[in-house]
Formats: sequence, structure tokens, C-alpha cells
Amino acid sequence: MSTQNMDDVCRNVFDGFGDCAGCLTLPAELFLDLLNQADAVQRAGLKSFGLFVADPTSSPYQPSGVVFLDPRRNRRNDPPHRAAFHAQGEYFRRYEDAGFVADPADLLRAYRHIDDAGLEIVGMFHSHRRQPPNFSTIDFRLHNPAFGWHLILSYHEGRLPQVRPFRVYKEQGDIGISEHDDRAGSELAYDGPEVRPMRLAVRGRRDLVEACLAQVAEPSAVGR
Repeated sequence: MSTQNMDDVCRNVFDGFGDCAGCLTLPAELFLDLLNQADAVQRAGLKSFGLFVADPTSSPYQPSGVVFLDPRRNRRNDPPHRAAFHAQGEYFRRYEDAGFVADPADLLRAYRHIDDAGLEIVGMFHSHRRQPPNFSTIDFRLHNPAFGWHLILSYHEGRLPQVRPFRVYKEQGDIGISEHDDRAGSELAYDGPEVRPMRLAVRGRRDLVEACLAQVAEPSAVGR
């Protein structure tokens, strides 16, 4: 391996748009792991959902690990959850894979693993199988307010994902959807001031950073 490839570099994956709310920086190894696992889930016809973790003493915008919840155990289509998603609009009635509800046992295992490792959850992520990389109305309603940011991987333009992080300001207790909702267009971008785009950078060995950039789609103008 050349000395040049051993150099530590930082490159932007997404420069943001409008008034960005800071920068999320991912280690190259972590980003490659995220991209590879998400690609496998997408090719299996499933939806990715998971958590970013970090040492409690570090910045919440510089995670050190990623935890995928089992996409095969998505509880979205259990009767009560299915009814709640159907109440969010035609898109969610048409596509039964639109949405993710973590299996409680799977989530508990993940929490215990993170706690045993002495880490804490700092952010969330999920994939959009067909929708662009916006932070949608239903994404906002389901986002856990304990975490200040959320990353979207969108496969709406093909094999290579567009990856976008968002800063999310949300009150505690404000979470969830209901079968009694009567909504339309919940898959469209949330336009409230509580959601702002972030820049996304990847840092690490030059060859790993270049590998990361080769596995994402070129940035395109996607509004919130």
C-alpha cells in the first residue's frame, strides 16, 4: 500500500443546501459498513433501519459505530401497525414495505449490546426504497426526539444511494402515528422549521474515503 493511501483525509459526501445545521462526520470504515449492509438489505427487497452509536465523551456528530436492526423482523405489517400506516395515505396502502417498526426483542438486544459496549445512541438512520432522500412528514412523526439527527439513504434513482443527514428538533413525547389518522402525502418532505439539512463528510485513509465516494450517487438538488 502506498504512503499516499495511508494519508488521513476528509471529503464531503453531501454539501447540503440552504441553511445547513452543522456537519455530520463519519469514519470511512463505518460509512463503508453502512453502505454495504444497506445495499444488501435493499437487494433483498427490504428496508434498512438502525442506530448510530458513539463514546459518551465524544461529539454526537462523530459516531463510531452503526447498528442495523433485523430487516426480516420489521413489524410494520402486524395488524395494529399496518392500520396506522394505511391511515397515512395512499402510498402506504400501495406499498406494504413502506415503513419500519422495530421488533421489541430485536431492539432490546441492540440496546443491551450498546450498553455493554459502553456506548450511547447518538442518531438514527433508515432507507427509502423508492422515495427521494428527503425527511418526510411520517419520518418526522416517527423520529425519536431523544436523538438530534437522522440520516436517510435513498435508492430512488438506482443501485447507488443518495445519503442525506438531517438535524431534527422535536419535543419529547411527540412521537407516533395512529390508525385514526386520516392523512395523505405523508411520504412527502416535511416542511417545518424543526428539520434542517446537515452537511455530510467522511474521514479516514485516502483509499477508504475514495471507496466510500464510489459507492454513493452524485449529489442532486433535492429539497426538504
